[in-house]
Amino acid sequence: MIQSPTDSTDTVTSAADLPPDDRHRLLAAERRRVALEVLTDWTEPVDLESLAAAVATREGDDVGADGTNVEHVAITLHHAHLPMMADFGVIRYDSEATRVEACPREHES
Repeated sequence: MIQSPTDSTDTVTSAADLPPDDRHRLLAAERRRVALEVLTDWTEPVDLESLAAAVATREGDDVGADGTNVEHVAITLHHAHLPMMADFGVIRYDSEATRVEACPREHES
């Protein structure tokens, strides 16, 4: 089951729909901004490892032959960034299955 600690209805919103203080808090960390950018490109739920690899690539940190950089990104996403993003309702994150549901697409003008 996908869990969102502060939203029992699992309503997914966009960062633009958040109050200004929450939006600034959400977007304060570069890794969260990059993760949101990556997720807006994907329409299907993804596993944490795929998200971490994509984030590491965009950050330019995917060069470790032993995968330690991607692993570090996955750890910080899992323990800090994804739970906060789920709390704000901009993603759905199943921490047990380590699956992330992509953010809804912004309304295009």
